[in-house]
Amino acid sequence: MIIDEAQGMTQREWLWLVELHSLLEKEALRLCVFSIASLQFFDEPMSLAMVGGAHAAARFMLASERFMGIEGVDELTLVMAGYDEGTEWPAHSGKSFTAGVAPEAWEQGFRLQHFAESLYTALVAGLPTNYPAPLEFPMKTVTQCCRHILLRVAGGANWHDVTSDASLEHIVAESGHRQLLALVAATAHLANRASGKGQR
Repeated sequence: MIIDEAQGMTQREWLWLVELHSLLEKEALRLCVFSIASLQFFDEPMSLAMVGGAHAAARFMLASERFMGIEGVDELTLVMAGYDEGTEWPAHSGKSFTAGVAPEAWEQGFRLQHFAESLYTALVAGLPTNYPAPLEFPMKTVTQCCRHILLRVAGGANWHDVTSDASLEHIVAESGHRQLLALVAATAHLANRASGKGQR
């Protein structure tokens, strides 16, 4: 079972999951739970234990791994290539998402993945001042930027203009990239302080 936005799970919902786990165990079935959550979720096992839900924490919160963002031009190229090659839109059309959304530009040679390096440069330039965290970018920002590029091209804008350095910097700024990563940096700083990292 995959639980997205798991930081919003209530104690009652975790207890329901414990019951489901027990019922399946009686049927000789193993339930594996992967919880995808924001950083504050790492406080959840202790919170559950304090209010009598230690068995839920022990079953479903024993191991955790940080989900990495997009690191580097190669990873960004792979993501953006998905719009050009790894998708189909409209369904059963045999066309990729890029070709389906912007057919004229596609015929002229427009491929979203060709602008990964330029977009990566714009993402780096759009970081908050004195950004302390490693260079990795959330998929939310990347998908918003790709969507914005594709919709502008689909709307008739010249794709050369839309993918210019100045345009990409504007698109990144409009995506809320700087504000989002300022929050990420602040949250990471608080998490490091709480865990005692960086202390001598």
